Amino acid sequence: MTARSLAAIMAGAVTALALWPVLGAHRAPAASFTPAPLVRDYESRDRLVSFYERQVRAHPDDQIEMRMLAGLYLQRFREQSDLSDVTRAERLAERSIQLQPQGNTAGQMTLAAALLTYHHFRKALVHERAAWEGEPSNANALAQIASLEMELGEYSRADTTLARIPRAPAENPTVDSVRARLDELTGHLDHARALIATAIRSIDSDVSIPAYTRSWFHMRAGQLAFEAGDFGAAQREYDLALADFPNNAMALMWQARLYRAQQRWHAALAAASRSAQLYPLPQVLGYEADAQRALGERDAAAQTDALIDAEQRLFNTQGINDRLLANYYAQRRVHLGAALRAARSDYAKRGDEIYADDTLGWVLARMGRWRDARSYTERAVRYGTQDAEIQYHAGIVEIHTGDAARGRARLRAALRMNPAFDPFEAADARAELAHG
Repeated sequence: MTARSLAAIMAGAVTALALWPVLGAHRAPAASFTPAPLVRDYESRDRLVSFYERQVRAHPDDQIEMRMLAGLYLQRFREQSDLSDVTRAERLAERSIQLQPQGNTAGQMTLAAALLTYHHFRKALVHERAAWEGEPSNANALAQIASLEMELGEYSRADTTLARIPRAPAENPTVDSVRARLDELTGHLDHARALIATAIRSIDSDVSIPAYTRSWFHMRAGQLAFEAGDFGAAQREYDLALADFPNNAMALMWQARLYRAQQRWHAALAAASRSAQLYPLPQVLGYEADAQRALGERDAAAQTDALIDAEQRLFNTQGINDRLLANYYAQRRVHLGAALRAARSDYAKRGDEIYADDTLGWVLARMGRWRDARSYTERAVRYGTQDAEIQYHAGIVEIHTGDAARGRARLRAALRMNPAFDPFEAADARAELAHG
């Protein structure tokens, strides 16, 4: 497995499947270019995995083949959403490092990616730093360190880490994607979109790029467009993401969110149902239930809600869905005790990270603990993040804690950022402003 096909999550608001792609540097494509042909490498993934499984059995002390198989397991996880592949990757990467502790940059980065998927952020950071210390010229390792620092809420440190990477003439889409995430979180959404657009031109011009990676970059462009309220661009990017990799469960989930925001309930239900069949995350199951309720399918919605409750008990492997469960319950004002436990669990893994702050603050708000909530929602918006939803949460909490003028100003700002960020919360923001 080459470094091109490895990855390490989010964002941020993204979930365990939204992994940072690790790629080499690329020369900038011509000003006008035709995308390279797409190679459907995922169609041969199982055969390639089987081949390397035989190689590892035949050569149990070959750390290179072991690490390559670990990378293939991670790639198959991204494509097929089977978390057991992450466990396999973690074990093989650990064994590869045991066999070659020094200079095993690829093994360390692969192990970090597996640990990241299970939200073991601090452990992942240890191995990513080991990868960089073994190969100080590796810009991708530094970028991954910065992405993990962001997952832990260490934004100033992430900025410093990224500043150490030279801006060479050759482009590096991995570095650009991490820089874009920092820009997105710190109130520079336009620049984030420009960075991802540049990265996409580089990615799409290279025939060697895996189909899932091409899809991932278009999905990220769609997410950023949605945040900016540019729904037309979001739709185009999600369509491109799904053309590149039709079973991209995350792209389908974000597409369902777009349709839900537009109250295109039949389209939202179709996208959410397809995504949930691939990977039943609480977030997408929530979108499915919302669409079912909007379409009058109350029995189906109740069954979907029950599936989310079952997932909490049975499928929340190592707590990776804690934030999604907390947000789902908070939005619907149900199981708030469980939501608080999940939000605190997520916060314990991350620390003072923007979306951990927002989640915990909003759960406390839904419980009527407005003053407890405010310390968290204020932290969530401290960098001016242009996410209308967290601005809305902060505004509502401000209104309920005696700062109505500031809260209403924040609600107006949220609606300027994205007038249709959520069909229910945007309507609530307008109602609050009308009564203010």
